[in-house]
Amino acid sequence: MKPKPRRIAARPDPEAWSDTDPLSLEEAAALMFPDGPYTASTLRSCYRQGFLEVTILARKLTTNKRAIREMMEAARRPPRKHAGT
Repeated sequence: MKPKPRRIAARPDPEAWSDTDPLSLEEAAALMFPDGPYTASTLRSCYRQGFLEVTILARKLTTNKRAIREMMEAARRPPRKHAGT
């Protein structure tokens, strides 16, 4: 298991971060999904597919808690109805 990014190790509680604090994808994955199932690679794929809002500055991708919550909410699907009901 990879070590936590330095900034996340210093402030591991997601509530200690505002909704708009910039986070690298590695930091965002460690903060929002500390035990998985999503990683920085997952978040990068979501960005490439147009699901995750990011900021690109000096060729570095950053996101924030709000963007991740919005992505997760947009991905939510209602339960399927069973054929027998």
